[in-house]
Amino acid sequence: MSVQPTLAVRALSKTYRRRPVLRDVSFELRPGDAVAILGPNGAGKSTLLGCITGERLPDGGEIRVCGADPFSDPSTAARCMGFVPEQPFLYGELTVGEMIGFVVEARRLGAEGREEAERLLALLDMAGTQALLCRELSQGMGRKVAIVAGLLHRPRLLVLDEAFNGLDRTSVERLTAELDARRADGAGVLLSSHDLDFLASWCDRGLALAPGAGARTLAGQAWDRWRASPALRFEGSTRSS
Repeated sequence: MSVQPTLAVRALSKTYRRRPVLRDVSFELRPGDAVAILGPNGAGKSTLLGCITGERLPDGGEIRVCGADPFSDPSTAARCMGFVPEQPFLYGELTVGEMIGFVVEARRLGAEGREEAERLLALLDMAGTQALLCRELSQGMGRKVAIVAGLLHRPRLLVLDEAFNGLDRTSVERLTAELDARRADGAGVLLSSHDLDFLASWCDRGLALAPGAGARTLAGQAWDRWRASPALRFEGSTRSS
């Protein structure tokens, strides 16, 4: 029996002001996969992630998150997905505890969600910060709050856009270990980062984007070649399918 993809993208396209940003992008992510989204600035990485998370409407193509369309069935897709954006949005007048409590209530996670929030806050060295206002947090601390919010409901798909930015070394190591455990439990991870060495060491394969061009899959020997010398230019890759 075949396993349903955690994420399936088919012939996705997006144009801004008549300029193609994404063109015929297709790929799948299955349980336990970690896929790196690669490409120079302007290649469409954030646009692709925005379409997957339902924040940007594509011009064509199909997206399925755990079988659900994020546009026609956003609630089902949202239950399956956790998203940490490059620029996390926090309610500045809420405390850390209130912000996390809001997410727990919105997702109806109950006591288990509150316990998981405490665990994740401690994991990221944020225990005891619940009384701090979100607008007073440093970049790194604000990102940790966004990470906790994205992981709370134990999603089957994690979409991370520069999620490690501003984190201290210990937090990076702990978050990586947490993501390893989530993958072992069947969660898939889609990751964009400027830390190419981390992507090379941690991800299974890559999806290489170029401005206005179709995506190319880096897998097998092509991925091994890229991992040996990570860069934003891609040689020997095959078109995504």
